[in-house]
Amino acid sequence: MKINFEYKTETKTCYRFEAGERPEQITIYLKKKQVDEAGINPQKGITAYIEQKED
Repeated sequence: MKINFEYKTETKTCYRFEAGERPEQITIYLKKKQVDEAGINPQKGITAYIEQKED
């Protein structure tokens, strides 16, 4: 499953991204330090790939 998240805002330590509309809306918070170290521009949004955990 692939989910595209749009940048919404930031807190002191995190970036907040959202996908979808209420009531199915998904929100994800990622630490600024980790996003910045990965070279990701949060204003461009992010894509998350979800897979079932393998045993």
